[in-house]
Amino acid sequence: MVSIPFPKTSAPGSGGRMINCRHDLLPASSRSVDVWRRAPGLRAFATTARSGHRGSILVGSTLYTAFANNITRFDSVGAATSVGTLSGTDGVFWARNNKLPTPDIVVVDPGNGAFVVTSSSVSSYPDADLPAANSVTFMDGYFFFTTGDGRCFASDLNSTAINASTYISAEGRPDGLLRAIAFSDLYLAGTGSIEVWHNTAETAPAFPFRRLGVIPKGIIGRYAISGFEDGIGKGIVFVGDDKIVYALNGYTPTPISSPDVEAAIAAFIEAGGDPNSIKMFPYVVAQRPSIVLRTTSWTWVLDMTSLEWHERESHLAPTWRATGSVFAFNKWLCGDIGSGNLMEISEFARDEIGGPLLMTLESGQVATFPSRAAVAEAVFDVRQGVGVATGADPMQTDPTIAISHTDDGRTWSTPRYRKLGRQAVTAGPVKLVKCGSTKTQGRRWRLQVSDAVDVEVYGGDMSAEPRRA
Repeated sequence: MVSIPFPKTSAPGSGGRMINCRHDLLPASSRSVDVWRRAPGLRAFATTARSGHRGSILVGSTLYTAFANNITRFDSVGAATSVGTLSGTDGVFWARNNKLPTPDIVVVDPGNGAFVVTSSSVSSYPDADLPAANSVTFMDGYFFFTTGDGRCFASDLNSTAINASTYISAEGRPDGLLRAIAFSDLYLAGTGSIEVWHNTAETAPAFPFRRLGVIPKGIIGRYAISGFEDGIGKGIVFVGDDKIVYALNGYTPTPISSPDVEAAIAAFIEAGGDPNSIKMFPYVVAQRPSIVLRTTSWTWVLDMTSLEWHERESHLAPTWRATGSVFAFNKWLCGDIGSGNLMEISEFARDEIGGPLLMTLESGQVATFPSRAAVAEAVFDVRQGVGVATGADPMQTDPTIAISHTDDGRTWSTPRYRKLGRQAVTAGPVKLVKCGSTKTQGRRWRLQVSDAVDVEVYGGDMSAEPRRA
């Protein structure tokens, strides 16, 4: 028997794939050091008649969400109330200050500028000294607004008032500004650089921060940066102007993308994809923070603990239906690309609001090059007895796993099905016999589970008796 090499990072092609499937490490005393589990599913939180999710912010006990041409607020149980009109469909940026007793809430649409939001209204920004802004953030009592010509304006302390001279120009490189990020310092991101500014409590009307330095990498698009948000706060991760994903180590950009992720980004741009349609957003499940990197064509997810990548797909779609995220009401909530509903990203959901969540784990090649090999049997170590006695019958009560293989990397065999066991009922390992002969390229295996149950794969082995080529 030889071990079947399952990937820890998805690598389409001979490296193996993990789709809706993530890799974890287990304690050394476990049955295996490695385990592959289903990625978190989606469950309903709130329903609206809107469409085109654009971004959210939690203020106190109220969640404000922008949709196409509208802002709606939600309470902790998902009850929705329309606030007012916000024209446009582009993603927006939100911020709130510390004004008492009621904070100011600001939203910026990159194409239409800044607006002020209350629980019952959306109105134009009240200070005409603010030019057309393309992003906003809040830090240390100040709103910071960026403009496309490379300026950043600071508001008065816990106010919407703007002094026309309280701004700086990001001049490290002549690349304009796409985004302001508040994290440990103020990060001003353009297409060719990111400037870092630190609070030095300058006296008004001087800009309150001073520049610490310039990071010689920009962001590919205004939404392609994440990791700093409330609820995760792990650091700054972004897609660079060179189509590589970086994490900031201090002020040093460190590449963390795999060759396959970089190839996907490059192919998307080469095919005419809009850089501003590349979006990143976070979530945390099972104490493991993750960053989603999605386009209209595909979705990859970075496990920030292991720096491993896996892929996400929704049923009958090339990409994941989740878009945007916010940590609110102790949940990770997100939008839905197919509706105006809000969903929860949950490790306890084994489907996507009743739709299937197909977990796919493809191995790398079991190679005997240049010889062929006869495969008398293949054995897979998969958790048994995962059926749900009170679940849907038979998908949850008596779940199955589909197993197929390929010997040329293109054509997969007809799946063979094996039971995963009714609730608490365990049997022997999942086994296939009479598995034919490999070609000289070797064999790859595919395991798939669509039934809404827990899935854990610990590994697999196959017999490989060499035969003459």
